[in-house]
Parts: sequence; C-alpha cells; structure tokens
Amino acid sequence: MKHILFFLIIGLLNISYSQSGWIHQNSGISTSINSIKFVNSNTGWCAGDNGKILSTTNGGINWNEQMLNLSFDLNSISLVSSLSLYCVGDSGVIYKTTNGGQNWLLINRLKNVNLKTSFFINENTGFTSGIKISLVINDTNKLYKTTNGGLSWDSTDFYDYTYSIFFLNANTGWSTGVSGFFPNSYINKTTDMAANWNLQLTINPTIKDIFFIDSLYGWMGSPKVLASFFVANNYRSTDGGINWIACSLFTGDDINSIFFANRLQGWAAGSSIKYSNNGGVTWSDQILGKFGIFYNSIYFTDSLNGWTVGDSGTILRTTTGGVLTSFTNQSTEIPDKYFLSQNYPNPFNPGTIISYSIPVNVKSERSTSQGGSKVKLIVYDILGNEVVTLVNERKNAGSYNVKFDGSNLSSGIYIYKLSTENFSETKRMMLIK
Repeated sequence: MKHILFFLIIGLLNISYSQSGWIHQNSGISTSINSIKFVNSNTGWCAGDNGKILSTTNGGINWNEQMLNLSFDLNSISLVSSLSLYCVGDSGVIYKTTNGGQNWLLINRLKNVNLKTSFFINENTGFTSGIKISLVINDTNKLYKTTNGGLSWDSTDFYDYTYSIFFLNANTGWSTGVSGFFPNSYINKTTDMAANWNLQLTINPTIKDIFFIDSLYGWMGSPKVLASFFVANNYRSTDGGINWIACSLFTGDDINSIFFANRLQGWAAGSSIKYSNNGGVTWSDQILGKFGIFYNSIYFTDSLNGWTVGDSGTILRTTTGGVLTSFTNQSTEIPDKYFLSQNYPNPFNPGTIISYSIPVNVKSERSTSQGGSKVKLIVYDILGNEVVTLVNERKNAGSYNVKFDGSNLSSGIYIYKLSTENFSETKRMMLIK
C-alpha cells in the first residue's frame, strides 16, 4: 500500500488541515490523482490511478471524466498546448490527445517499464522514464526519447528508478533518479536535448522532484520517509545546478512536487503544502498534514492561481497563492478603522491582491445617503505616473479586496494609494518577471 511506512510511523495521528487559502474541489472520484497541468487559469487536466483522466474548463469548479477507465495507473501528464497532451503510466502505456482530451489514443506501449515521469518540449519531442519491471538481471532501466510525436522511441541506459524529468527549453534539462543496491540519488543536466547527460550531484536522500524557473534558479525535494533523518529534504541552486544548498528541514514531511512562480515564490506538496517567499531559503505551512492524504502534484499558472492533487481523489485550488485572507469583496464584519494592507504576494508576478477597509466611526463614512464613501485606489509607477485606477466609486463601510494584474507591465517598483474624504495612505509593491 502506498505510503504504508509513513502511516506505520505516525500511527493513528490525524492532523487536521490548517486554515489556508486552499479550497476543496469535487473531483467525483475516490482514487489517487498523480499529476495535474493547466494551460491557463480555467483549462486543465489531471490523471491518476485506474486510468482516470479529468478535465476542467472553469478552473476546477466542474471536473469531467475523459473516460479511459483503464486497469492500470496513469502517472504523468505533459502539456504541449490546449489541444495537445501526452499521458504516461504503468505497463509502459503512452496516450496522446490532439483535441484537448475529447479522444485519447494509445500511441505506444514500451516493454518492461512502469512510466512515472514525462516531459514534452514540443509537439514532437519528448522524454519519459520510470522503473523497470523486468525480472531479467541485465535488463537496465531506460530513458526514452521521441522526435516524432511518440510514434517511436529511442532509449539509453538510465537510473534504476527515474523520478523527475524537467526541461527549461529545447536543449537544457535536468533529471533525477536513484541507482544501486544501497541507492544514491543522482542529478544530471543536459544542454544538447539529452544527447549527453552530465552528473551534477550524488546525494543520499531520494530526490523526488526538480524544478527550474530559469537557467540559474532551481529547487529539488525528497520524501522524508526515504531520506536520512538528519539530512535536509529541500535544496536550491542559483547557478544552474552546479552547486546545491540544503535549506529548511521539513520535520516529518515528504516532498512529492515543487513549483515556483518566480525566483522568490514557491510551493512544495507532499504530506503537507508549504510556501516560500524567499526563494526556498525558508518555508511555512499553508496546509498541515492530514492522515491518509498525500499531495502528489502541484501546479500554478501564476503567483495566485494554483492547484494540487493527491490521494482519495483530492483536488485543492487557490486563487490567493494559498494565503488565507479575511477580506472578501465585502466582509460581513464592519471595521472600526481605516486599513490599507501590504499587497500579497509581494514581490508578485503577474497578479497580486490589495485589501482595504472603510470604517463606520467617521461621520462622512457612516452616511449612506449618497451611497457610501468616495473611495479611490490608484496604482502609480515609481516616477508618479498613474498606471491604473483600480477603484473609483462610493463604498459602504466594510472590508474589500482588489486583484491587480501586472501582465502588461515591466518589472519594477510600483506605488498604490488609497484615498477617501478622511484618509490617504500609500504603499509600495514590486513586480518581478
């Protein structure tokens, strides 16, 4: 049974979810979900045990089965476009869709391998690997590469078990895996589309996932139950993987999947959901562990919108970067003072949330004869030029939040100002692309 060692260690301990900015979505299934990808904040797919593939076109409000219902598990989805996807799984199966999942075709079935990871650079070129299931002693595990859309695959000897393949662009990629009777983990890098792999690191903990945001900044993590108790299970690199720095020790936690929206903001999913706003140097809890639930994959389309999937059909979504905010469009509690929050996340890319409060203890703010208080919330660049007016209307007393999208702006410092008849305050925020 999956994760049985962890359950034996923690016994009957059942830790409830912490309050967070993550909400449950109804997957409609009870089997484990192993991989998730989104092409934008609305359209995404996830795959899991018993050949299940689910899709959504409204951010996960509704998930629809794409009706494979196979007898074996699907472990990794690779996204090429909103129409083209690949999905690999046990017994070497490779499925492909060219119409967004309306039809999935079995395009190949590799022998003697359970495929656990995949990555497609484009429509034609991709990679997959996993764990060998052959009983032949000299039969080594392989890394498989296709250049014709999965119709045929070339193979080279690889790790005994490949956990993660990640490509930054057509040439540059990294892979993680374990080999040996007393297994070590290996990180290799290629700069020529996997024609050659160069060893970057050998380490004791099992490295489960690797992620790079650009050619320099990358992160990796390992399941705690497979790692040495005294070794950190989160590492970061700022030089393309030449050097790896051990970071926070997640006591009792696993890491199955890592995702960063930029060089500073990242999330780690496993036995809990953790968040870092300083490039992975330190991490904080967003969701504490819950008995019987592991999160297997996490994916973000920007710094606010993300999803994680796991055991028992679990799907969670956030639209706030995983942060719990007490501010809705208008809260039911009436504040007793003015308040302008520091935007979150900050730095951000490309979206962030600004919260503010209008009180009732000022006469003009209390009056509703004209529809409430006149409120302006304006964003300026560092030179004082107006960028956008987010709010310019009358507001009754209450607490509000506003989403600011910097997709069309360049990196830099911006200033936002809240002003009413009786109050004015400004704060700074930083956009990093």
